[in-house]
Amino acid sequence: MFFDSVQQGPPDIMYHLKVQADGDTSPNKVDLGVGIYRNEKGAYHELKALRDYEVTTGNSKYLQLAAALVFGKNSQLVASSQVASVQTISGTGSIHVALMFLSHSVPGKKRTVYVGTPAWGNYEPMTKLAGLDFQSYKHYSPETGGVDWESVTEAASSAPQGSIFVLQACCHNPTAADFSEEQWRDLATIMKRRQLIPLFDIAYQGLGNGLEKDIYCVRHFAQEGLEMLVCQSFSKNFGLYGERVGALHAVALTQKAAMAIHDQLRFLIRSEFSSSPAFGARLVTHVLSDSSLEASWNEELNDLRQRLHTLRAKLFDLLSNVYKNLYTEKITDSRRLECNYQRNWAFLVGRPWRALVTSRDANRCSLLPLSPQQCQELKNEYHIYMVPNGRITIPGLNAKNIEYVAKSINSVVRDTQTHAGNQPVGGRQ
Repeated sequence: MFFDSVQQGPPDIMYHLKVQADGDTSPNKVDLGVGIYRNEKGAYHELKALRDYEVTTGNSKYLQLAAALVFGKNSQLVASSQVASVQTISGTGSIHVALMFLSHSVPGKKRTVYVGTPAWGNYEPMTKLAGLDFQSYKHYSPETGGVDWESVTEAASSAPQGSIFVLQACCHNPTAADFSEEQWRDLATIMKRRQLIPLFDIAYQGLGNGLEKDIYCVRHFAQEGLEMLVCQSFSKNFGLYGERVGALHAVALTQKAAMAIHDQLRFLIRSEFSSSPAFGARLVTHVLSDSSLEASWNEELNDLRQRLHTLRAKLFDLLSNVYKNLYTEKITDSRRLECNYQRNWAFLVGRPWRALVTSRDANRCSLLPLSPQQCQELKNEYHIYMVPNGRITIPGLNAKNIEYVAKSINSVVRDTQTHAGNQPVGGRQ
């Protein structure tokens, strides 16, 4: 397969020198290599609360714990050294390094990166920055309020061998339309048969349906024996937005290939930013190394998910029930329009109305069926800010503002449809 052809990266004298020196337990050891200020005891000199930096590939304990969160604490892949893990500058840095690796270090694969749209806006510029071609396909169907499964399977079934597919493991940004477990299994079958390379983006593990369920796709793809790259971020689920804590995991078919991949990733990191910030990784390590702290963290994630569930349910109720009469009483043929109105908000709580919509009760984002003009009016007239495509971040709602937001959305939609005539609600029907 593709990763078996990856070669060792160019040697880095300083990296290997530090690794060797750190592993030397002789009482006579003198490290004059890495340019770090040492005190009279030969230790790193700490300036107040500042700490030393890690080796190029990152904190080894942190990477073990991060990999366990992705692949499971008893993962055979990890135990057999088929996973190459490196620390990165959050999830964005992880995706960047992954794309650079695919662009420069993996022979035999195609140069095209496939991304289902609408998607996170950074995928395309990062793909092009790495020198790869960007190809979009439809991930979301506004007609059904869920995944455009036909488009997804068509793209995977027709993409040339060795093509790269960026896949969001959970809490799809911006649509909140996640694949079902059955769809993940079907997609794994297609991608294995077509010899495609999955690149998983995991920005929200634990904030969708729990730590285990949110990572189902990655573990299933690994179980099916696919080579893949997994980009992990702790910005959202640990709240470490400013510390830039991430990891990149490459799954290979052999230990030898994993070692070569690790060396290539080390070379890429050394060439760009030398090493990742240390402090955030140590915070994650501190929590995941302590069973009581890990349990407390998991419990808090449950609380966050419950709040998201409550907010989505409340917004759905306000839009589809409380304020619907304010809308329909202004329009003729209200019976038909009431159906259209309710139909548009069902996706907020994962309720199907024309096709299967997977659950997104606790998803962090939502793509509201609003036009750019309606979003602009919400900003100008009501001081409500959202992305022009209708994407909102659910945690921005709270008990004090949710009724105001729902009523404002209702007013904008009602006014638009009053002037436009008896058209379906929203800007994307």
